[in-house]
Amino acid sequence: MTDIAYAKPRFWTELSRRYNARRTIHRRVPWRGFALSTINIVAIAFFVFDMPLGQTAKELPPPLISIAGYVTDIGKLAWILAAACTVLVTGYLVSRRLSNVRRRLRMAYLRQMASYAGLSVLLASIVVHILKFAIGRARPPLYNTEGVLGFRPFDGDFLYMSFPSAHSAHVGALFMSLALLFPRFRLLFLGLALWLGATRVIIGVHYPSDVAAGLALGAWFAFATAIVFARFGLVFSVGLNGWPMPRLNRIF
Repeated sequence: MTDIAYAKPRFWTELSRRYNARRTIHRRVPWRGFALSTINIVAIAFFVFDMPLGQTAKELPPPLISIAGYVTDIGKLAWILAAACTVLVTGYLVSRRLSNVRRRLRMAYLRQMASYAGLSVLLASIVVHILKFAIGRARPPLYNTEGVLGFRPFDGDFLYMSFPSAHSAHVGALFMSLALLFPRFRLLFLGLALWLGATRVIIGVHYPSDVAAGLALGAWFAFATAIVFARFGLVFSVGLNGWPMPRLNRIF
């Protein structure tokens, strides 16, 4: 008990020391420019794409809808958190069997990466579900009766929880996390996120504006979480311009 009680204060003291050491180079979490850009993208999707796709979504080829139905499950919160927890547990068990200090540090960094990605997705999920419940937008299956402007705030019915798309928010957070961790492959992760978001439109459960809002929300949470982690020297370091930079030298 004494060792555990001693470890907890030491842990928080170390975090405080890391934070104070980087205080002068902290960058504020951006939101104004991001919010303005997101509002414009969502508005364009709403006025230009929602109505045409709401009318034609049922006419898409059945094989395409079937494939999208399988692929879209990648955005489920349970799957993403299960993967993150698997990495955490596996990394912990492997590190206990390692005697080499450098390899144990690599495992610790891998666990930090999984924690960062999992936390980004979880935070985005909490906020997006609150917004879905509060806004209460009708889903595309109700297009013939509700149109694109059907809303029942705080209703809680699945058919009235379209905006923003939760799957898209999870995907946006996950792939933005990966893009920040592995910037060399950021274009690949961006493309995968867009295609996974599009599956929500293809299977007819969301409008394009729902997907755009979800992707943007998830991406912002991943970026904001990266900035906070960088302030403590976890996973990321603070670059010369104040943006988070992955500490990949911990693994490679």
